[in-house]
Amino acid sequence: MVGRTVLTTLGGSAPCQRLEVALVQGRDGRLTIDLREQHYAEGIGWFDQRALEIDPKQFRLLQAALGAKSAQLEAAGQETPVSIPFPGPRTAAPTRAAVGDV
Repeated sequence: MVGRTVLTTLGGSAPCQRLEVALVQGRDGRLTIDLREQHYAEGIGWFDQRALEIDPKQFRLLQAALGAKSAQLEAAGQETPVSIPFPGPRTAAPTRAAVGDV
């Protein structure tokens, strides 16, 4: 690894977790996006839990996939759904009165 530039750090699902996004230039001059899930431990500090490198082609495909989904939601005037929509009630079926009902 020749050079690594941290682009941003995103907060995680807990205060002691984060995602670090960096741009890495290899010895051959190739650039990759480096994603590192980091955790914090007292006495150690931040340490890498997982790492993933994405090359520029993969990044463009990911960007297109995320952009297409957000563009569809924006066009429909919707926000990202937070729950799965279920079908509404079925059509009313004939019911029989219980004993004693009039």
